[in-house]
Amino acid sequence: MSGTVAFTANAPKILVAGAKPPATYVQLPKYYECELDGDGYITWRGSRGIRLVAPSDATNPKDWTWHVSFDLSYGGDRVAIESFSFVVPEYIPGPDGANPDAGSTGLVDLTLVSPVPASPGSAVVRGERGAGIQIDGQVASYAQLPSNPRDGAQYVVQADGLLYVYRATAGGWLPNGQGIVIRGPAGVTDWAGITGKPATFPPTIGASSTAAVAGDDPRLSDARPPLSHTHPVNQIADATALGRSLVTVADATTARTVIGAVAADDSRLSDPRTPTVAGQAYDIAFKSHFGARTATAGNVMPEGIRIERNITVTSVTYRCETAGTGNLVVELRNSGKPVPGTSATIASTAQTADTVLTGSWPFNTGDRLTVNITTVDNPAGNGLQASLKGVTTL
Repeated sequence: MSGTVAFTANAPKILVAGAKPPATYVQLPKYYECELDGDGYITWRGSRGIRLVAPSDATNPKDWTWHVSFDLSYGGDRVAIESFSFVVPEYIPGPDGANPDAGSTGLVDLTLVSPVPASPGSAVVRGERGAGIQIDGQVASYAQLPSNPRDGAQYVVQADGLLYVYRATAGGWLPNGQGIVIRGPAGVTDWAGITGKPATFPPTIGASSTAAVAGDDPRLSDARPPLSHTHPVNQIADATALGRSLVTVADATTARTVIGAVAADDSRLSDPRTPTVAGQAYDIAFKSHFGARTATAGNVMPEGIRIERNITVTSVTYRCETAGTGNLVVELRNSGKPVPGTSATIASTAQTADTVLTGSWPFNTGDRLTVNITTVDNPAGNGLQASLKGVTTL
């Protein structure tokens, strides 16, 4: 079986005047809507059972009932259970903190308070309707009851609300305070059926979340809806001096001055745009020979250097550490093969200066460059380095 069980207080509004501060209880829609767990127990917010507000001498009204309604189904079919009202007494838990319901008082079991049919369905014999109670009058106090009424006269005493019957054969009126309580079966009156109720109720003034604030509370400078207004920047409590300056600047130029920034089109920026893949500088300088030069790929980096991206070299510069005797012939090689246009014959008088070759030599990712001496000067001088000027290409 599955579904929901809903509880509704038959008093739409309850005042607890003795609370600190005084409190008004109003039930929220669907607040007391429970579900059934796998064993058929009602659960509310993850726990079995539910706690409902109980009437007492501290509440106004002092008596009311709760109404329970059912929306249940079993195997997809609706289970029809009539709603009913019941009384909720004050709950006093038992002595066992782990099982407070054991030995408690005021615990309501819906299966025990649910009304059952008044008749098993068999035919019954019903007599004529009786005369009921006939009240002859009412007086303010017991002392004002008539001294010699007719036998069987019935009067209500307003002081205690009891009905007193006069029996001449029994000595007159029932004793003071021992009259009959006039009470019918418990009924239900909805809000619309209550007469004499005020159109509005004064709010509870206080500082709690359920209390209202008085219109003349000194903490309110103006209780009306706020008007449009402004605040100067110096009223922003956590603003820094720099931040306040930025808020009040007149234009972008002044703002850049405050924070020390340059404009996007500042002439000091050669190109303010985001760099592209092609056209980025890719210069290489490496020492190929150390000590006396020999006719090899060098003794510093004989394996050469690997090119990591596509580039184009536009300038090659050779320079020796010391001069030798005779001409020195040197060239670049790509993976062991001579690179056309990179061979230079350097006289001994120019070996300690820069020998620059220009051109356009493309290399691809993965190429490996070496500096090779094809003809060594004799006797040879020391050292050799090469500098390459290039840019990245697509």
